[in-house]
Amino acid sequence: MKRIKNILGKAVMATVLGCSMLMTSCTDYLTIYPTNSVILENYWKTAEDVNGMLATCYKNMVKADAIKRMMIWGELRADNMITRTSASTDLKYIVEANLLETNDWFKWDVFYQTINYCNMLIKYAPGVMEEDPDFTQGDLEVVMGEAYALRALCHFYLVRSFRDIPLALEAKDADEQEMIYPQRAPMEVLDSIMVDLERASGLVMKKGGFTYKDYNYSRINRNAVYAMMADVNLWRAAFTQYEEALEAPSAKALEYYTKAIENCDSVIEPMQREMIEQYEKRNEQMTEVGPGTKNPYFLITNETTKAAMVSKAYDEIFGEERSTESIFELDLDGRSNANDAVTDFYGYSKTTGSFIAPAKAPITQSIYGENDLRLTSFTNAPLKATGEDKTEYTIAKYAARRSPLNGDANANYWWGSSECPANWIIYRKTDVMLMKAQALAYRNTDTDDLNKAFELVQSVNRRSLINERDTLKFESYSTPDQMKALVLDERLRELSFEGKRWYDLVQKALIERSTKSILDLIVKKLDSNAGAVQSKMASINSLFCPIHERELKLNPLLKQNPAFESNSSIEQN
Repeated sequence: MKRIKNILGKAVMATVLGCSMLMTSCTDYLTIYPTNSVILENYWKTAEDVNGMLATCYKNMVKADAIKRMMIWGELRADNMITRTSASTDLKYIVEANLLETNDWFKWDVFYQTINYCNMLIKYAPGVMEEDPDFTQGDLEVVMGEAYALRALCHFYLVRSFRDIPLALEAKDADEQEMIYPQRAPMEVLDSIMVDLERASGLVMKKGGFTYKDYNYSRINRNAVYAMMADVNLWRAAFTQYEEALEAPSAKALEYYTKAIENCDSVIEPMQREMIEQYEKRNEQMTEVGPGTKNPYFLITNETTKAAMVSKAYDEIFGEERSTESIFELDLDGRSNANDAVTDFYGYSKTTGSFIAPAKAPITQSIYGENDLRLTSFTNAPLKATGEDKTEYTIAKYAARRSPLNGDANANYWWGSSECPANWIIYRKTDVMLMKAQALAYRNTDTDDLNKAFELVQSVNRRSLINERDTLKFESYSTPDQMKALVLDERLRELSFEGKRWYDLVQKALIERSTKSILDLIVKKLDSNAGAVQSKMASINSLFCPIHERELKLNPLLKQNPAFESNSSIEQN
């Protein structure tokens, strides 16, 4: 076992926590990094220099600019979100599929900044061992593993959002240096991401390996790496099916689905053991997660009586504390480091926030059963989904202190402006369970694949049901197409507003080599302009973002996404 000297020890805790504690007193320090050869001569001498740069990587990821882009790129164009009338024009344009290269929400520099910080760690951290005897091989390996994984995560957000992107794998030391890299095709990017993750998997700490418990959620651990690997393999399968234009998955696509299943098992199995141990220590039984059913997957239980009608799972997962289902979260504290992205976009009361759930779409009607506690992820939605013609459904997930009860969302439920301590969740257990279900449904090479997929979906679904009569029945989803649709629906119910839905829909379109079925979902949320949106989103290329005009000017190697070339008037310098 590696010897870990708690490299982020108490002496440098405030600095290294950059993303989770982010004390005002250390902000200036964290933003000072080597920019030229003179500074480099005096930097990268001690473990604290390495720790400070690692902190900078995480700090950059918890900026509102980064989290907001995760929300916009991963959710706003999907069927479960629209903008309030008070939202900015740039946000409204995105909902209307009026995607302009001048829209600042398509700037990607915050992610490439983080990538460059990671590259600097990868380049310079090994040399610190010769300068500081307290910085050991074990310390180096953990830092390098996190740097590889964070670089992979940033590239992964970019390739899912923009498709053809530059791969930035070298450190740029001078602040004035622009990262001039050529664009790469998505499969090349995904393969490179997987190389980084495979490196990281043998270096990062196991979940629970850090003495300081918050690091086990706010720093990338082995479970987080395997969750990313599963996600990447699902995207590799989708792009493979798109490129090969076959009706059924090819051998290569099937290989990616099998790898994704193995990756998911590498997360689920240790989390199962961990939760069993925790509940055994408390002398509790954790087999009941839904009405009258025993569940092989240990999940946080819910109150399931109509007297309570409170989602205990919601409170534990999206509250201030980390839950037992957490895999990796961007850590915020609600003080000097509040989740302003959530309060700005989802609101700090039921009448604020730029984004709302649409009243005229399945998200607020048929997609939920009438007694699904997850309806309380948005307020004004009755616990029984009657399909009433409401005008606004405020998004409560992350933004509300506790799950609102049956539409009752008084001010006491909400975090105030710039007070929200909710961590932004990148991966959690049910997400991974549903990724495995998706891979099983699409692989479907074993007679038991669909049964296993259904068991996973049912386990997630049951813990949010109040009434046993709403329990899913396998007979209703016994064909591959029905199972694929069920998994997609369950991911919507479970993961709405977590930056996942749009990416799920793009994957579906890639596999089908058509935008038709996802457009059928998206246009239901619109009061007007449905025809224009369908026209603008007719091609697969249109599902990805345009490259911002600034990037096109600065990098002569970039080409605009083909769907938006006719709108481009950029002259490169």
